[in-house]
Amino acid sequence: MKRKFLALFLTAAMAFSVAACGSDSGSKDSAEQSTPATDNAPEETENEELPEAEAPEEEEAKPDVDPMAEALKNMDAVTSMETKMVMDMDMKVSADGQEQSIESTTNMDMVWFKDPLKIKMDMNVEAAGQSTQMSIYAEQAEDGTYMMYMSDGTSWQSQEVGSSDLADFDARSTVVDSIGDGTAYTAEGTEQIDGANAYKYSYVMTGAETKEALLSSGALDSVSSLGIDESQLESMLDGMGEITTYVWIDEATLYPVKYEMDMTDVMDALMVSLVEAMGEQAEGMSMNVPKLQVSMTCSNFNSVADFTVPDEAKAN
Repeated sequence: MKRKFLALFLTAAMAFSVAACGSDSGSKDSAEQSTPATDNAPEETENEELPEAEAPEEEEAKPDVDPMAEALKNMDAVTSMETKMVMDMDMKVSADGQEQSIESTTNMDMVWFKDPLKIKMDMNVEAAGQSTQMSIYAEQAEDGTYMMYMSDGTSWQSQEVGSSDLADFDARSTVVDSIGDGTAYTAEGTEQIDGANAYKYSYVMTGAETKEALLSSGALDSVSSLGIDESQLESMLDGMGEITTYVWIDEATLYPVKYEMDMTDVMDALMVSLVEAMGEQAEGMSMNVPKLQVSMTCSNFNSVADFTVPDEAKAN
C-alpha cells in the first residue's frame, strides 16, 4: 500500500503537534520561596518542620527508542515466525424480493521459515453453516527449486513453482508491507495484547489510497468477467471511504504482534457500486456488507518449531 504522500503530511502534522504540546517546565513564583519570615511569627513554630511541597505528578514514561522504527528493524532480521489471520465478513444479498444473509469467518494459520524457505498454511472457512478446509505446504529443494503441496481436505496436489509464486505466503513480508515505513502511524498509548503491554499505533488510509491499493493489488481483476471495463472500475472506486488500521508492538521485544483493520465501509460501498455498474445484469438485486474486519497476530519470532511436509502430500 503506497502511503508516501500521506506519510509526509502526517509526519509534518505529528512534528507540529509535538512542538506545540511540549511539556512546560514552569516553576512556582520565586518570590514565594524568598519571602522572609516576619518578626511576630509564633515562637513555637520556629523549630517546626515546614511541610514538604507536593512532588509534581510524573509524566507517563516514554520509550527511549522509537518502537515503530525498532520493530521494522527487528523484522528485517526475522528468519522464522507464525501468523494467524482472521477475517469476519457479513453479507446481505437481495434479489426478486428475497433477502439472504451470509456470515463467514476465515481463519488462516501460517508458519514461515526464511532459509531454506518452508511454508505451512492451514485455512478454514465457516460460511452459511458449512466448513471448508485447505492446507498448503511449500519448501525449497536441495537443487534450489520450489515445490508446493495443496490439499482441499480430501486429496493432495503438488507442483513445482517459482519463488515469485510463494510471495503471497511470505509472512514476514506480509507484516512489513502492511505497516509500510511506519512514519504515517500515530502513537495511541499502550494496551494489553495476550497479557503483555504493547504500544498501539493507528493510521487512516484515505479514499484515494484505498483506490490505488485495490487497483495495484489485482484483487479486482475478476470483475472483468462481469462485463465491467477498466473505466467503469475506475469510477466504481471513486469516493471510497477511509480505512483505519491499527498496529500493536510488544513493549518488551519490540516486535509487531498484532495488525487490524476494519474494511466494512469500503467493501460495502464497493459492493453497491459493483451492482450499479453491472446494469441490467443485476436488475432487482442489491448487495451490502455490514461487516468486514481483518486481524493478524504474530508470534514465535525466530523460534518456530520445525515441521515436515506430510508423506501423503509428496506422494502426489
